[in-house]
Parts: sequence; C-alpha cells; structure tokens
Amino acid sequence: MDNLDEPQPNPTANPTSPQPPRTPHEWNEAAISALKENNLSLAVENIGRAIALEAGQATDYANRARLLFELGRLDESLKDYSQAIDLEPSSDLYASRSVVNLALGKDAAALFDLNDAYDLDPSLQNLLNRASFFSNKGMAVDAYRDLNTVIEQQPENPDYRLARANLAFALARQYPQLYEQGLADIEEAMSYDQTGTLQATLLQLADQLEAYLPDSPNPTVSRRLIELIRSLS
Repeated sequence: MDNLDEPQPNPTANPTSPQPPRTPHEWNEAAISALKENNLSLAVENIGRAIALEAGQATDYANRARLLFELGRLDESLKDYSQAIDLEPSSDLYASRSVVNLALGKDAAALFDLNDAYDLDPSLQNLLNRASFFSNKGMAVDAYRDLNTVIEQQPENPDYRLARANLAFALARQYPQLYEQGLADIEEAMSYDQTGTLQATLLQLADQLEAYLPDSPNPTVSRRLIELIRSLS
C-alpha cells in the first residue's frame, strides 16, 4: 500500500516555461510590460514585432512613433506618424506629427499639420496649438487672428486675454488701433483673474508699458493702467 504522506509522481504533469508572444496582441502586451519597466527600446522592438505580423493597424504605428520621439529618434518617429496618418488620418495624429516636424526644424510641414488637425477638428485646443506656433515664429498677425477666435469661444479666460494683449502691443507700431484693444484686454484679464494667478505676469507687463510710454499713442491711459496693476500687488 502506498504511503499517503509521500507525494506521488504525476506522469501527466510536464513543467512548462512561459511561452513567448505569438500574436500582435501578445506583442503589444509585451510592449506594455516593457514600458512598466521603463524600457522604451524594448517596447519599440515589441511593437515592431506586432506590426510585422499585422501591418495595417494605425494605433501600433502611432504608439511606436510616440516612443521613438521620446527616444530622440525623430526621423523614425516622423515616418511612423506618417504611416499612421496614411492608414487612419485623425486630428490627434496630425497634431502629434506637427510636434515632430517642429523638432526637426520643418516649420512649413508643421504648419500644414496644424492646419489639417484644425480642419478635421476645429477645437479650441487645435486653435491654441496653431496660435502658439504663429506666436513662437513671430507671425503675430496670424496668432492674433487665431486668438480672436479663441476669445470668442471663451471670453472670460484671463490667460487668453493677456496673450492677445501682448500680441496687440507687439503689433501696435504697425497697427496703432490695436493698442487700445491691448489695454482693454488687460483690464478684462484683471477682472476675470479671481485667484490672482496672473499677478506676477501683470506686474511684468506694467514695467513693459512704462518702458513703452514715450512711444505710447495714449500715455494717459497707459499710466492709468500701470497704476491700476501696481495697486493690486
């Protein structure tokens, strides 16, 4: 009679090791695991294996493009975003590719992407992205135009008011009528800024207005606004 206290061998039990991924889904799961270990290069490799098995998924190209960008592999990232757009164009993909094009110094291509993103989804965020591009590239007239549309949608946002004011002052020498609009935007920004988060920025702007006083088309109004800003500090 067998001793029941001793384990008996099981002839049907075969120890198995974990199986390597075999399907696109499993390779993508492996990529997620690599990301959890902060191994971006391995995640890129695993997504590549998923793509090799099923090349028609825009999401896989977009995910790999994002990781390649984080790794500084910009040309490869651009190629993957372009492939994703060819498969399934979307506003988010165009916006993401614009960032890569900017990083590569391809300003014209970046602007085309921003325009396409806005055409597909005329959202506030896409409009702000394009306004930021124009502002950073010294295209103040275009940035001012986009911010006008932004403020039409959110007139009580003090940050947008202040951003438009700065553009108005930058354009005031060429378009003197914008100076009054800039002053009005500052007053509006102050009235909407209930938490005081813009105080430091407004004080800096007061210094700029003071330096600009000799060339101001309306120094009396400028002085009044300078005094008003500083009185709130």
